[in-house]
Amino acid sequence: MSHFYSVLVKGAVGGVAMVALTGCQMMASNSSSFSSSVVNSSTGKLVPGERLKGELTTRSPLNVKDGSRYEMYRFSLEAGSIVEIEVDGSFESVLSLYDDEDALLMTDSTVRLRSEEGGDYAVVVSGDSSDSYGPFSISSKNIELNDTGVLVVPGTTSGWLQSEPRSYTFTVSENSAYQIDVVSADFDSVLVMEGPNGYYTENDDGGEDNNARMGDLLVPGEYTLTVGSYEGRQGLFDIKISSLDIQITESDTLSLGSEITGWMSAGSDSYSLEIQEEGEYQIDMRSLSLDSVLVIEGPDGFYAEDDDGGEDYNSRIIETLKPGSYQVTAHRHPESEAHSGVYSLYAGRR
Repeated sequence: MSHFYSVLVKGAVGGVAMVALTGCQMMASNSSSFSSSVVNSSTGKLVPGERLKGELTTRSPLNVKDGSRYEMYRFSLEAGSIVEIEVDGSFESVLSLYDDEDALLMTDSTVRLRSEEGGDYAVVVSGDSSDSYGPFSISSKNIELNDTGVLVVPGTTSGWLQSEPRSYTFTVSENSAYQIDVVSADFDSVLVMEGPNGYYTENDDGGEDNNARMGDLLVPGEYTLTVGSYEGRQGLFDIKISSLDIQITESDTLSLGSEITGWMSAGSDSYSLEIQEEGEYQIDMRSLSLDSVLVIEGPDGFYAEDDDGGEDYNSRIIETLKPGSYQVTAHRHPESEAHSGVYSLYAGRR
């Protein structure tokens, strides 16, 4: 097991303990601001799946800590159910979610909760200052998951990450390239994939907005995906497996104006490049899974190297090249999370 994978597991467990402690500390400091019993107080009732309208006025209950006004709603959840609650209004508002022991679970403009054992909860709508007044609407919905532990290829599976990483299996029937994304608005996703013949790769921020992404050419067999949270948070996520319509280029020559696609399984790959006229040229190496490193060597001891000169940690070299034969070598960074993966090379005159 790699150091990265150990951090994934330990981070998830340790992170939950930290969140629970933080919630208790926040509740202790705010407990006098609201009623003595949040969930059991006389409040409105919220039914998941319905939308309510309300308004913060000078008659609304007062939060003595900061002078803001608030309204409170009670609701119940069955064991294993997931609810999402959002607030929308004419002022800057925030939602605070409490359990039946008056512990503050989370605070945000949108809150999501999975009730492990079922129970009673309360959500508080408040302004962010003493000047926050106006109408608002609070909406809630039950979230249904298609999480069976077995992934459809290609396809999308929705899951919930609680206290520990979640593992899934999927089967590849023939040699093919795939892109795998773990997308979440609730946590910074971490992805580990294991497969036949000791195959192992991992990714943290390969996708957009700190989401995990990996792309690779997979051989037939059964694979295991493990989803975790970098900071140990819980929440909703989607696993998206997409087929990549690519053809691996069976050539060791890189031609100007064309793109070739390679699959790096170990070490590095080298290609020859012929330059006929002196000028400024751009060479790019891109990959969804590899942290690319690009090296160009040529006449008269010419040498150029780049790691993150392109977009999204991809490599790009822009140099004035003289006529002659060059060697373009595609590497992966030694600290790259992925040890194998699909990449593309392009060379063109600027």
